[in-house]
Amino acid sequence: MSPQPKSGNLRECVSCKQCFGPGQQLCPNCFIELVTVEATPHLLNERYRLDRIVTRGASNLLFAGFDVVDEQPVAIKLIRAGAMLDPRANDRFLREAELAAGFKHPGLAEIFAFGLLDEGGAYVAFELTPGTLLRSEMRRVGQFTVEQAVPLLCVIAGVLHDAHCAGLVHRDLKPENIILPPPDPTLEQPRVKLVDFSFGRVSGGQAYQPGKTARLQNIGQLPSRPAYLSPEQFLGAEADPRADIFSLGVIAYEMLAGQPPFKASRVGELAGKVLHERPASLRNFNPEISVVIEAEILRALEKEPHNRQQHAAEFKRELQNALHWN
Repeated sequence: MSPQPKSGNLRECVSCKQCFGPGQQLCPNCFIELVTVEATPHLLNERYRLDRIVTRGASNLLFAGFDVVDEQPVAIKLIRAGAMLDPRANDRFLREAELAAGFKHPGLAEIFAFGLLDEGGAYVAFELTPGTLLRSEMRRVGQFTVEQAVPLLCVIAGVLHDAHCAGLVHRDLKPENIILPPPDPTLEQPRVKLVDFSFGRVSGGQAYQPGKTARLQNIGQLPSRPAYLSPEQFLGAEADPRADIFSLGVIAYEMLAGQPPFKASRVGELAGKVLHERPASLRNFNPEISVVIEAEILRALEKEPHNRQQHAAEFKRELQNALHWN
């Protein structure tokens, strides 16, 4: 099916969300490269209908859609053609998406289909999970108590650990990618669903092939919310599971402090803080937090990966142990 034009001449800044004409290359406010608002087919593979854009990123668009064959809601991620200019990108994407689709886990959104697009780029269709975004819950609550935050963080860390053991790295973990399904009264722990893996890299496992399954995301091409990226991602280095631990540390800090550890109005300023500044003490914002819990969260935010917890299971275990000291 031929693409349906959608404001093809507009270029958008993924940071401040302003649009400019086709002759503008950089945002004059944020000094980052503008991205084209690409035209897309309305129906992918005569099956997945694109209903509305949920989020726009530098390298992808996320749609809420509908599977007209199985008659069920789905989410569809479109990876822009410009993000796959490297001749090896298609092969990497197919390998990594196949690995992710083959890993079934109750804490991860199930992948239904994936493939390359004739117009360039690629797509992934996955489970559209009912529930509340962690971002929405953070806005509602403001500042979490330790008793509210730690059990939820431990569940997220457990899901991440299982994904890492399967060879997957999220690389774009943020509150918008964590869904809280309706509570199950038969379960003691809260439930979560992690969505929208970047398919930028696999970390290990039997399917990992050095030099073939590596970074898909180009250096300098940052997600729409870079506040959760690790220092090594800002530097364009390979992201292993410890990058996800850093991102989870940012989320943990923000939940307990009521504000993120690094704040800036521009990406360049944010990068400088993430790379060089230490976060303020969590106890400045919430004196009820024990020094042990604070220490474990700040350890997850260490600049050097080898100074953080080395596994998500370690972060989970340390938080659980620290809860008894609070």
